[in-house]
Formats: sequence, C-alpha cells, structure tokens
Amino acid sequence: MKKALRYSLSVCLFSWAMAAVAHFGFGMNGMDTPVFFGTFAVVYMFFPMITALVLQAIDKEKFNHTGLVNFKFSWAWLVAWLLPVVLTFLCLPVNSMMPGVELQYNAEQLINQYHVPEDQQDLVREQMGKLPAWLLLVSTVISGLVAGISVNALFAFGEEYGWRNYLVGALREQKFWKAALFIGMVWGVWHFPLILMGHNYPNEPCWGVLLMVLFCVLLGVVELYFVLKTKSMMVAAIMHGTINAVSGMVVYFILGGNDFVNGMTGLSGFIVLCIAILCVGVYDKWIAKEGILSRTLRESLER
Repeated sequence: MKKALRYSLSVCLFSWAMAAVAHFGFGMNGMDTPVFFGTFAVVYMFFPMITALVLQAIDKEKFNHTGLVNFKFSWAWLVAWLLPVVLTFLCLPVNSMMPGVELQYNAEQLINQYHVPEDQQDLVREQMGKLPAWLLLVSTVISGLVAGISVNALFAFGEEYGWRNYLVGALREQKFWKAALFIGMVWGVWHFPLILMGHNYPNEPCWGVLLMVLFCVLLGVVELYFVLKTKSMMVAAIMHGTINAVSGMVVYFILGGNDFVNGMTGLSGFIVLCIAILCVGVYDKWIAKEGILSRTLRESLER
C-alpha cells in the first residue's frame, strides 16, 4: 500500500505543479484559451506514465514489471471496445427523464456546452440543420470507435499506464473493491486542475471536482474488471479512449439540464455506469463464475 500511496502523491503533486505553471506562468485559463488548454490537456494525460516510469527507474523495475502491457486478445477486448457506445446510447433515454430535459436533436446544447462564439452560433445551427440526426449519430459512432483503438487509445495509454498498470501492481494484495475505489479516487482527484479550468463541467467547475471523482470511481470499476479479465492494461486504454470519443455525442440530442445531470459525467452517466457494474457483477458471479470481484488482484492475475 505504501508504494501506491507514494505513486499517488507523486503523480498528483507533479501534475498539479505543471498545471499551475501552465495557468499562472503562461496565462492558460481553460475555455478562454481553447487551443492552449486542449494541447495541455493532452500533455497532462501522459503525466501518470512519466511519474510511473521515474519511480520504476528509481526502484530498478522493468518497464513491464506487472506483465500487463501486452496484447492477449479475447472476446472481452471486443466487449470493452463497444461498451462505451452502448453506455452512451443508454445515457440518452436516462438523461431525457431528468427534470427539465428533453430528448431532441438540436444545436443549442452544443453551443452552450462548448461556449460557441455568438457570431458562429447561426452557422452551427445551419450546419446541424443540414445534417440528418441518424447520419450524425452513425458518423460519430464510427469515428469514435476508430479513434478509440488508435489515437485516443495512445493518449489514454499515458494515463492507464499509471492507473491500471502501475497502481494495479502496487495494489496486487488488495481485494478488488478496495483497489478499484483507491484507483478511482486518485484518478478523479488528479483531474482537479483541469476541472477547475472548465473541463467536463464548464458551468459548475467546483462541484465538478467531486462529480469527476464519482465518475472515475464508477468507470474505474468497469475498467479494472476488464484489465483483470484480459490481464492487459491495454484494454483499459481502448475503453478509456473510446468513451472519450463517443460520450460527447449526448450534447447533440439533449436539450436542457445542466452539468450535474447531463451526459456520462453527470447523474445520467452515473446511473448507466451503476447498471454496467451490476451487469458485470452478475456475469462474474453467476455466468462466468470467475469471482474476480471477490478476490485479490494477485489471485485474478495469476489464474
């Protein structure tokens, strides 16, 4: 546990220090500097890997000391790749049941979410009016799946090398639920500088810090299960990359609501992720009968 605590403290302090330098030293202020902020957010994703590699060098550990950086393909990889699409689709009807929210193909939520400049808003409405809803949906899913196993997976690898590789190795003796909770909380808290700058929760950045922790804990349970199922952290990078690519399409079809309830990172997404966790639990205990959720990480990895 000491190793996990050392890594968690190191990655947070290093990442937060870099965010402070970017914000105060270079004037980066989230949505006010979208290009700079977007570039920094991508770079930020590699800080967990950089921290892990430095600690591995200090401890004289091999790059793949956990054995999780590998491709051992199985059907579970396909499920993990497609699952973010399923979760996003389920999020739409759940989101539409929230007070003051309608399921409607429109440009207004997109304009509000991404703070589209006033002089460009009519153009966005016009372009969406020309594009049929089904075509936008299909194109988003296809492009999201392609990005999820390519460029997005590469960026997500920077995070997952730390969360679902280094920390999994450091928490090998812990039970699944304790490890999942710990990793998810660290993952969520690590995001806080980006959240305060407007990422994911542009209208509620302070509450967004807490919401991001909840999101990361819930999604982290699902990701950790697939890592132990496949014995590869690469599956988490693919799932992470795909959900980053497809979850944003919710804004095209939801009108109303707010940061607390909308999308995968709001209450709607939390409900959908809880359903996914319930399904994983049923499958693990009564269908596959593997008991991954009831064992230590080491026991699951060594089976």
